[in-house]
Amino acid sequence: MLPDIKKGQLLKVKAPPYFEKEYIYEVTGAGDKMIRANLHHSPRVKKNWTREELEISLEMGIVALVPEGDSST
Repeated sequence: MLPDIKKGQLLKVKAPPYFEKEYIYEVTGAGDKMIRANLHHSPRVKKNWTREELEISLEMGIVALVPEGDSST
């Protein structure tokens, strides 16, 4: 089940092809069907997922939620 994701939430996303690099995305919209996010501090780079795609990515470890108190960003 997909955790509660809301605007402003930070996501750590591993980038293909080797999934070694991680980037921080900030959620800009979390509707019933789509989750939209911008690269943190770079609004030109955008990414979006359906709720199902994001749930699968979370399960596989490609995407992770950043804890709210995390200061590594």
